[in-house]
This record gives sequence, C-alpha cells and structure tokens, in this order.
Amino acid sequence: MSDEVTRKRIALGVARGLAHLHDQGNVKIIHQNICPLNILLNTQFEAVIGGIEFATIMHDRNAKEGTIQWRRLTPPERFSSSSRGEDLADSGSYSPTYHLHEDVYVDGISICGTLGYIAPECYYTVKRTVKNDVFAYGRLLLVLILGQPFFELNMLASDKNLSLKERIGNLISKNELGRVIDPNLQGNYVEEEAWQLVRLALLCADDNPSVRPKMSEVVKMIENPMLGQDPSRRSNWSGSEYDSTPYYSFPPSPSLSMEIR
Repeated sequence: MSDEVTRKRIALGVARGLAHLHDQGNVKIIHQNICPLNILLNTQFEAVIGGIEFATIMHDRNAKEGTIQWRRLTPPERFSSSSRGEDLADSGSYSPTYHLHEDVYVDGISICGTLGYIAPECYYTVKRTVKNDVFAYGRLLLVLILGQPFFELNMLASDKNLSLKERIGNLISKNELGRVIDPNLQGNYVEEEAWQLVRLALLCADDNPSVRPKMSEVVKMIENPMLGQDPSRRSNWSGSEYDSTPYYSFPPSPSLSMEIR
C-alpha cells in the first residue's frame, strides 16, 4: 500500500469514526480532543479514535439551543504615509468584533483539548458542539497531508505575516501546492486529489463554525467525487458570507477520484 493511499485511508477512517459519534446513535458524542496523538492505527493502517477522556455526551438534559458569541480582536486599520512610505496604525489599539453562531451546545466547565486543535468558539466560550470536532479534524487533515506538526506549519506562515490558511491559499492559487505537500511523498500523489483534500481541510478548520460541514458530509466528500454534489446545497466551497479570503475561490477541479484500498 502506497504512502498516499495510507494517508487517504487514515483520513477517511477518522472521518467515519467522528460521523458515527455525531450522527449514528440516539445521542451525539463530542470527542473534544481530536489530534494526531489520539488517532491509533492497526496493522492494516485503519484508523481508530482514542483519547476519549474529554468526550461529552449530548442529550436532552444537557443540550441547549441558542447563540454562541465570542469576541475577536481585529487589528487597527493601517494606512501608508505619503511622505515616508511607511505603514502606520491609526490608533495602535485593537478594536473588538464579535462572532455569532446559532447551534445546539453543551456548557463546559473548562477548556479541554490539545492546543492548536481547539475551535475558537470553544476556546473563548467553553461551549461544546460537534463543530468543535470538525475544526480539529480539519487541522488533523492538514498535518496528515503536509507532513509537519501543526505548530511548525503555523510558524511557516507567520514568517510572512500571514495566517496558515492565507499562506496555503496563496500557494494553491499560484499552482505551487507542491511547496507544502509532505516531501516524503516524493511527488507520488495526484495533484488534483491533494488540492481538493487541502481545500476540504481548510473548510473544516474555518474559524466560522457555520462554514464547517458535518462529518457525514466530509465522509461523502472523500468517498465520492467532491464536485458531484448539487452546488446549491453548499455554497461554502466557493466562499463564505463571512470570509472572502482567496483560498475558497479557486477554479473548480473535475473531481476527487480517491480509491481507498
């Protein structure tokens, strides 16, 4: 089994496991600590989800439906000085903006999970939803494809004063995805498939939980041609009303034809 196929198999196995926790039982289970350390592999490289010490069971007695609100600090507007050609901050302070998300959630007591894989809405409010797991899965999928620990990937982006999503998006838009794909694959991968998987990872790890798909949808996206679905069902592939950054506005590719052996 090739390294490429092994990674696809792991990605699909984790997605199926989370979809089962979220949708297949009488109650929903939020894992709350999806990260590379908690993904176990058997001798056939089939993924098994471990590390359930932070798992939350969502049922009628503890679930609430309402608005999750958290604050994000937005850098001040910058302008260019015509006399010196320098970028200057108009006030030097950060202005608060707020995210709002309607969902079913369980109130937590404290933050739990692995740094780098905790969804922002959970980090700031301690409210737990299944979308928290989707965010962590997106981060995990990036690590699986790019072959580097998440914090090293973040440092790669911050060197250019970009977010990780902006950095990867810029490379893809320039057809330079090969600069971030794990070099251990030695180019032995289908570029269109890698392109689509990175795009899926960024969608799952979006800061806005409304943009993230359900894990059952993620499974279908990996198992079937991604763009075979009705585009009216999920406009987030081409962009979000909350986010206009370029990494969701690539030209459509024909399909994602993955074979899981």
